[in-house]
Amino acid sequence: MQWTGLNELREKYLTFFEGKGHLRLDSFPLVPKNDPSLLLINSGMAPMKKWFLGQEEPPRHRVTTCQKCIRTPDIERVGITARHGTFFEMLGNFSFQDYFKEEAIPWAWEFLTSEDWMAIPKDRLFVSVYQEDDEAYDIWTKKVGVPESHMVRLGKEDNFWEHGSGPCGPCSEIYFDRGPEYGCGKPTCGVGCDCDRYMEIWNNVFSQFDSDGKGHYERLPRPNIDTGMGLERLACVMQGVGNLFEVDTVQSVLHHVEAISGKTYKQDEKVDISIRVITDHIRSCTFMVSDGILPSNEGRGYVLRRLLRRAARHGRMLGIQRPFLVDLVETVIQSSESAYPELREHDAYIKKVIGTEEANFARTIDAGMNILTNLIDSLEKAHQNLLSGLDAFKLNDTFGFPLDLTREIAAEQGLQVDEEGFHAEMAKQKERARAERLKKNISGWSADLFGELTAAPTVFTGYESLTEEGTVVALSDEETLTDAISTDDQAKEGVLVVLDKTPFYAEMGGQAADHGVLTGESCTLRVLDVKKTPKGYFVHTCVLESGYVRVGDVLTAQVDSEYRMAIARNHTATHLMQAALREVLGDHVHQAGSYQDAQVTHFDFTHFSAVTPEELAQVEKIVNDKIFEAMDVQVRTMPIAEAKKLGAMALFGEKYGEIVRVVDVEGWSTEFCGGTHVKNTAQIGGFKIISESSVAAGIRRIEAVTGKNLLARANGIEMTLRQTAGTLKANNVADVVARAEAVMAENKAMSRELENLKVQIASAKVQQLFDSAEEINGVKIVSAFFSGTSGDTLRGMCDAIRERAVNPVTAVLVGSADGKITMAVTVNKLAQEKGLKAGALVKELSAIAGGKGGGKPDFAMAGLKDPNKIDEALNAVGGVVAQQMA
Repeated sequence: MQWTGLNELREKYLTFFEGKGHLRLDSFPLVPKNDPSLLLINSGMAPMKKWFLGQEEPPRHRVTTCQKCIRTPDIERVGITARHGTFFEMLGNFSFQDYFKEEAIPWAWEFLTSEDWMAIPKDRLFVSVYQEDDEAYDIWTKKVGVPESHMVRLGKEDNFWEHGSGPCGPCSEIYFDRGPEYGCGKPTCGVGCDCDRYMEIWNNVFSQFDSDGKGHYERLPRPNIDTGMGLERLACVMQGVGNLFEVDTVQSVLHHVEAISGKTYKQDEKVDISIRVITDHIRSCTFMVSDGILPSNEGRGYVLRRLLRRAARHGRMLGIQRPFLVDLVETVIQSSESAYPELREHDAYIKKVIGTEEANFARTIDAGMNILTNLIDSLEKAHQNLLSGLDAFKLNDTFGFPLDLTREIAAEQGLQVDEEGFHAEMAKQKERARAERLKKNISGWSADLFGELTAAPTVFTGYESLTEEGTVVALSDEETLTDAISTDDQAKEGVLVVLDKTPFYAEMGGQAADHGVLTGESCTLRVLDVKKTPKGYFVHTCVLESGYVRVGDVLTAQVDSEYRMAIARNHTATHLMQAALREVLGDHVHQAGSYQDAQVTHFDFTHFSAVTPEELAQVEKIVNDKIFEAMDVQVRTMPIAEAKKLGAMALFGEKYGEIVRVVDVEGWSTEFCGGTHVKNTAQIGGFKIISESSVAAGIRRIEAVTGKNLLARANGIEMTLRQTAGTLKANNVADVVARAEAVMAENKAMSRELENLKVQIASAKVQQLFDSAEEINGVKIVSAFFSGTSGDTLRGMCDAIRERAVNPVTAVLVGSADGKITMAVTVNKLAQEKGLKAGALVKELSAIAGGKGGGKPDFAMAGLKDPNKIDEALNAVGGVVAQQMA
């Protein structure tokens, strides 16, 4: 058994199974595709569920992969033990209804024990099988030759893979005996013991049954093989180390943490915990960001944020007082880029995202930690052990402490957190309207309606032609499959048509579907939408406008060429815009989503601040320059390696096949893309940005129009300007600005004049009030309500009262204007000498009418909410004044 590096082990495994007729596939992205049941890919088979279930045809029935995985259920244990980690790589060989136990078992043994491969001593390997699986037991003992002393039969809990209903079956695991020094010392110590002596390194799952979830199992006619082997575990064996943190690639990151912190591993357990946390988490974060995940407050973005902030906090615990995580990214990339070249391709972007998130957290972490420490000290002094939900919420809202981080820090001190109270506070702060765009999820109903079709997938011919004759292979009324549908004397909506060939582009990659018509001898259908099912059927959602349609009918499919062209203009313009944004803002800009239809294009991209008007103008100019240069747009299919040599940009988190479609604008913009485009940039006509906004943390959105939509927008703006010119009585559109400024100046002067008149009229009213004013303890009390009177007018009236009064005086005035009710209180100096203060008076009196306010001793204001309580507040003035002078 020879020491072997992790990267070499990965390559050996994949090469071995390629030699057994397996197709080597690259790791799938960590973001699951079309699988809402998973937040992140957590096993080798997870991205291939549909192949196992027969819902999609795999590229080959024998496949081998090394899949990057993230698991976070035990995140609080990461660091505390050397066993737990969030990021790992899973080696796998898979059979989709091809080979079974007779091949899988001997191959596993050959790879592990053969001198040409791992050369692990056979006497250090032990095998477990399901207690009822005599077939696997016999293959191991009789065909492979494993002695019965090294075989163990285990029960359903250990050696039967099952999740609810569906495919399931027994499994067989291979264990490596690490030696008695790793054992518990018990006489019963063996395979299945909880100690660290016997480490599972290989698991063969034999999916041979179909379970109804109620204990009944039917034998599958064509079973599957699902193999999983942790690459880091195999490396532990081949490198003779105790745990994953000592494996060569992981250890390089750990050593970098030591260098930054000035601490040495394995000298202090608390230090070791922090070093392990940082080492593991930065690996997970680097891979997650590389696959397009951004920090956020929900979903997989929250997992990323939580890992980053947990790592940053442990850096503080090691005494690191500066942002440091971004320094570790380069070490992670260097250790893994041979297998995952996308890490190097995205290195600047990864460092930007992680650096920005760490810097944001660094601005608040110290203050937040001080607050939390004080809270914990207060609880301990009071002999309490529950941190309130409100305090946890404030830490989250003000300092960015995720609840999980607060919970973990509290737990270190033996305290709990009122999580129910925390969530209640979150709900009070923000009622989140998460009404996403309600679109029919074709992956949901297609499984029922079209999943059982045996016809070949729809052939798309729309790149070459907008007209095609196609045969109807399936029909549905959105509820069931049917052989025929008629109008019943009125148009019928929701008719779903599957053709064997179609020129209609299905909604994909952010591009809206084509519109158009399907016509036959006995029917006319208007196509409103097109979607593609997992099995490759193009489903046309139609209105049957006349006649009847039957399965087997031949229809002429005609795409609306003007609608298609409008979408194409927007799509090609989006490619130009991305290239322009990278030129203006930097190479960290990557597409984070897009949408193009016949009216508008939305482009979401990674950037960490608002794009300035000057930058937007620069982007707009670059795109229009490229349009006016009349650049040719070439669309080619080519091997992915050749496309990458051309510098073609790929979408984050997207998995591409060996042959890709590339859209190239004379080398200035080159992208992987399956959408429809113009043939020359001049066909776009023109480009105009109409908005720029934030859609998520680190994600900006630009909305733009092109072609006829740009012209329509310009015409609309011109019409508005003409109407505005007429309203302002300007001679022409060019004079609108000057005329508007003049009108605003006139209005301002008139407003000032009107306000002065209001004050004069109000002053006259005040004089009348003085004549009949109540007097309490030598202080004259003036109180009144004025409708149509603003706060500014009330302020002027109060100023006039203070200037005019020669005796102690207090005035409480209420006015209403423009839907607002305001209370103003003034107290002159002579009245202040008697103990009255305007601020105290307004506070008590405004509360009667549901308001609150404040101010200085001589003048104060408040807003009132309850108009029905104004009289009550004014009637209370005398009593409140007398009370405050007492």
